[in-house]
Amino acid sequence: MKHFLCAVALATLPLSANAAIIDLDITGTWTAADFGTNPVDGIDDGNDDVFGLSPYDGSLTVSLRVDTTGVETFATGDLGVTHDWFGYQSVEVLDIVTLGSAVWSDTVTPVSLDGPGSSSAMLWTDTDITSGDPTLLSFRIFGEHDGGTADMFFGARTSTTIGSQFLVWEYFAGDEIRSDSYYATAAPAVPLPAAAWGLISGLAALLGLRRRRKMA
Repeated sequence: MKHFLCAVALATLPLSANAAIIDLDITGTWTAADFGTNPVDGIDDGNDDVFGLSPYDGSLTVSLRVDTTGVETFATGDLGVTHDWFGYQSVEVLDIVTLGSAVWSDTVTPVSLDGPGSSSAMLWTDTDITSGDPTLLSFRIFGEHDGGTADMFFGARTSTTIGSQFLVWEYFAGDEIRSDSYYATAAPAVPLPAAAWGLISGLAALLGLRRRRKMA
């Protein structure tokens, strides 16, 4: 009976992931020289630590789950854009991200960002992420640190292009890490592994064997 219940439970799982759902890992990288004071607010607390961290070479990854249905697209040349744009409205942060005292929750709502014309989206890319990895993207979330706001921002934008900027900073509190280096990898959301279906088949065969033995 136990084996039968396990087989039934596994059989209720999906055979494969929805092809429209993409998992996107975005990684920003920096060097110790990228620690500094934000030039926008001009606040300087007298040192270059960020979220309590002294300058060092490092990286930070945020994982997203993106529903690509209803994507908004702008081809190169539309409204003067210099590369294709793809805008996604349904974006979920998969894991909690931490950096020093800063925490970006997996329940945070990404910021809606302006794109070409009067458009806006939670994630902009220069590539259809169902077909490949983007080389340019724009995405932003706010978290918390020591009672303040922690900003994580990939890809500065104009109305025609996305930049290569990666930024984390103590929002209106002074210090930041700002670099020109990030990369992203896209893949379909993970389907049920084939091994699980092998287990279902094995359990079914075992159950059938036990029944035959009882009947003999």
